[in-house]
Amino acid sequence: MKILLTDASGLTSRQVATILSQKHHEVHVLSPPGISITNLTSHTKKSHLVPPFSASPYAWLDATLSILCSEKKPFDILFCTQEQVAILSASASLIQSTGVKLAVPEFESLRRVMDKVSACHALSDAGLPQPESVVLDSDLEGLSRCEALLPGYVKTPIGTGSTGVRRAANMDELASIVADFVAQGYFDDGGELLVQKGVQGSLLMVCGVFDHGRLRAWHACVRVREGTGGGASKKVSLPLPLVGEHLQGFGWLLNWHGALSLDAILDGGRAWYIDVNPRIVEPINGLYAGVDLVEEMLQVTLGKEVEEERPPKHGIEGVETHQLVIALMKAAQEGRIHLLGEVFKALMGFHEYAGSREELTPLDNDVVWSFLGLTVLFFGLLIGGSWAAEKLTGDTVKNYSLSPKGWKQILGKVDAERGKEGS
Repeated sequence: MKILLTDASGLTSRQVATILSQKHHEVHVLSPPGISITNLTSHTKKSHLVPPFSASPYAWLDATLSILCSEKKPFDILFCTQEQVAILSASASLIQSTGVKLAVPEFESLRRVMDKVSACHALSDAGLPQPESVVLDSDLEGLSRCEALLPGYVKTPIGTGSTGVRRAANMDELASIVADFVAQGYFDDGGELLVQKGVQGSLLMVCGVFDHGRLRAWHACVRVREGTGGGASKKVSLPLPLVGEHLQGFGWLLNWHGALSLDAILDGGRAWYIDVNPRIVEPINGLYAGVDLVEEMLQVTLGKEVEEERPPKHGIEGVETHQLVIALMKAAQEGRIHLLGEVFKALMGFHEYAGSREELTPLDNDVVWSFLGLTVLFFGLLIGGSWAAEKLTGDTVKNYSLSPKGWKQILGKVDAERGKEGS
C-alpha cells in the first residue's frame, strides 16, 4: 500500500516508517522545512513539504489536503504519528473525502484527553490511579491546597513531552512558576494549570490500538535510561496484566478508535497515571516483544474486524531496546567526554547496549543511511556540544507539537461549525 505519515521529525515516525517499509509498503512523509530524522532513511520513498504543524494547524491541513489530492497514484492510508491527530479528528470527513483512509478517534473522545486537565478528569472518570492533583484557574483559590503536593509538577494543559512541565520543590518555587505562567497568559480566556504531586519510580510507557472502544493489541515498557528531552534511550518491555486492564477500560469509556498511549509511574508495583497521548508512541520495542501495533493500526484503518472472543494481543516481558540517537544527544548535554564514552560503549556493546537491540537506526536494510546519519550527528554534537543537542531537540518538538494557540483555533472552529448546524 501507499502510506503517508503525518510527521517526519519525531522518533515515532522514524520507527513507523521502518516497520512499514519492512512490510514492503511505499512510505511517504509530510515534512516541514529542514532536515528531519524520517527523511534520513531508505525506508521512506518521498518527502512532501508542509508548514510546521505547531505554527498553524490549518495551514498544515490545507497543505496536506493539497498533497492528498495531487498525487497521480492516490494514497491508501494517512497514518498519524504525532499531534496532528487533533486536526485530523476535527476534520476527518474532509480528509476522507479525498479517498484516503485513516483511523482517528471521534473529536468528542479526543477532546476529553487532548489537554492535561481534561485528561486528568477522564482518568478519574475511568477510576485509574493518579497522583494527587489540583487544578488552578485565574482566581488561584486552589494554590493553598498545593503545598501538600510538593515536591510536584506544574503542567500547562497543552504541551508535548516534557515541554510545559516544570518541577516545584516548595511553595516559593510554585509561586514563581505560577507567576511566570500568568505573565505568559495561560489563564487568559478561562485557562487552567494542573499541579500534580511528584511520585518516585520508573516511567512506564503504555500503548494500545482500539477499534471503536475495543482493545485489539497493547504493549508496555519501562524507561530504564533517560535520553534527551525526557525520552527513553533504553527500554525494557513489561506488559503488566493490570495495566492492560486499565488501558482496556479507559479506551472503552472513551469509545476510542485508533492508537492511545498512557504514561505512568511505577511505584512499588502500582501504576500511577500521569499523562495521556492520543496516538501511537515508539512501537519497535513492542514489535521485538511480539506485538505489532503498526499492523494492528493498518487493520483498524482498513476496517478489518477480529473474532469476538479473541483477547487483546500483547508482547512478552524482558525485551531490551535502545535509541542511540537520543543517548548521544543526552551525553552531549553532559560534555564531550561523556559523548565519546557513549560512542565507545555503543560500538563495543557494553553496559546498556549489551543484549539490547536498536530501535531508531537499525542497520538491517538501511546500513548506509543509518551510518551516515549517526556520523553526521556525532560530529555535529562533538562540535556544537550541549547547544547543538538542545537545538535539535527543541526544533524537532516545534515541528510536530500542538501549541495552545493551535488547540484554541481547532476548538473554536469545531464549536462554531456545530453552532451553525444547531441553529
